[in-house]
Amino acid sequence: MTGRLLLPRRVSTRQEHHARGADGVMPPDEVAYLREAMPTMSIASKFNAARKLRAHELAVWRASYSAARQPWQAARRPTPRGFMAPYGGYMKKPMPIPEIRGTTNRVCGLWPFPRSTEFVSPGWPIGIQDETGAPFFYDAMSWFDAEMLSAPVGVVLGPNGFGKSTLGRQLVLGALASGRHVICPADIKPDYRRLCDLLNDPETGSRDGQIIEVGPGHGVLNPLDPTAYAWALHRLPAGHPAIGGLIAELHQTQLFNLEALVSLRRRAPLEDFESTAISAALIELYAGDRFEPARPPIISDLIGQLEQPTEDMRYAVAAPSAADFAATTHRLLQSLKSLTVGMFGESFNGQTTTRLDLAAAMVDIDLSIINVHSGRDLRAAIIALTGMEAQAAVSARMTLADNGFGRQTVTDIHMDELSQLLDVGGSSQIKTLDRMTRTGRTDGVSLTTYTHTVTDFTKVSADITDQGKATGFISRSKITFSGPINGYEIDAQAGLIDYTDRERARLLSWTSAPPPAQTGHRTMPHPGKGRFIAKWGDDPDRPGLAFRTWISPLERELGIHDTNTGMRTD
Repeated sequence: MTGRLLLPRRVSTRQEHHARGADGVMPPDEVAYLREAMPTMSIASKFNAARKLRAHELAVWRASYSAARQPWQAARRPTPRGFMAPYGGYMKKPMPIPEIRGTTNRVCGLWPFPRSTEFVSPGWPIGIQDETGAPFFYDAMSWFDAEMLSAPVGVVLGPNGFGKSTLGRQLVLGALASGRHVICPADIKPDYRRLCDLLNDPETGSRDGQIIEVGPGHGVLNPLDPTAYAWALHRLPAGHPAIGGLIAELHQTQLFNLEALVSLRRRAPLEDFESTAISAALIELYAGDRFEPARPPIISDLIGQLEQPTEDMRYAVAAPSAADFAATTHRLLQSLKSLTVGMFGESFNGQTTTRLDLAAAMVDIDLSIINVHSGRDLRAAIIALTGMEAQAAVSARMTLADNGFGRQTVTDIHMDELSQLLDVGGSSQIKTLDRMTRTGRTDGVSLTTYTHTVTDFTKVSADITDQGKATGFISRSKITFSGPINGYEIDAQAGLIDYTDRERARLLSWTSAPPPAQTGHRTMPHPGKGRFIAKWGDDPDRPGLAFRTWISPLERELGIHDTNTGMRTD
């Protein structure tokens, strides 16, 4: 018998979410439908079904894990493999037991059995270990839960074309399968759009992936509209105590966004009184009924307010008269007006075209429309704004969850091409970079950043203090993935990432391909393609783990790792 199974079809994903329990367990009929219908589904539908079933199985395990605790377990902390007590083992992640084959004469002499050299860890399969050929499992939150990392923060370093984005998509797949939210704030090429688009199933009408295009003629991003806070404020009842805190965070983010844009245009930071003038003008804009979080002002409105200062605005900058205020803020007005013309005006001086949807499983902000050469300044500015928008999304979602108006969840932020921000803005953007990448364990965020070399950040300033701030996100990372790098870069990373002599030799061997006579044919992969050394922990002498990323047949079929379409001809 052929054809699709005639089973009751579920409604939209948003309605599905409300039908589930607070713990994320799906109804039995929905689970049965997905399992029976998967063989007949399209590739995109099958991908979404597998992701939902994976999240359901994790929710079932969490529920059974809590319900099955015995009295003797209450006073004990579980390890990644279960409880350390008689008959108390419950494997957090099923893993095959290593097998060793030998003769009867020799195996009896192996007692007690020796420990295998295979490194076994919780997480998602992302690669194959170089030393043993065994799978390498990693997921920032899984390692954090197992106390292998003190914070779920990591960085991926390596040159172009060696698999940084492929590794990033592997990490995104693991996060989605675990039921977490994912935000890719600045997708330059784009690297994640195909994967995000697969979350939208036209057959069922589900819209779990949101793609936002930003650039001249495609989409506007209003720096005075942190959409995440407006989204959260809309869901809180009138008079709720959390509203005041969210509004304060909204105004602070508006100020941060404008400081980032103006300092980028000037290639220099703002004066303190200029930041105060902007803050006072924003307060006046919201004083009446002209604007509110759901209907924010734009840059032109801010300029109009600065040109007509109130008494409170003059007091904020110690200007006795309107003429003194105009003289004090003249340079600031010049910088703000530069954001209202040309490409910057098309991209920033207007209401946001597509507001962030915090209910989506994945949000991808596509910047590929912006020309890599003529739009360098614009691209750097959008990277700054979208990075802070991602942080605002995490803060708003956490506020709702803390007050019982949302599900407690973790957001994975994957932030790429950070070097472009400092390459354009220099030391003026160190403060912006620090805001974008600073996280805490109570923030509900797992952060992974991607860059090429450490020297991209140390060259922004000759001042050692500024260099330390620029590379702060690397020193704050609890795990690093280093791809093929040369000896100069290895030396530049000293103090941030230290390598053993064996690791140094391995990295250098990955940087150069063998001569054509040794390859034999053009299809042989580069020896460094997809290879990384993962290092974690605070001991600089502790060796890391070398691996090569692994791509499943389904991932190849879906084409989510194919980023070379622009290099083909008909």
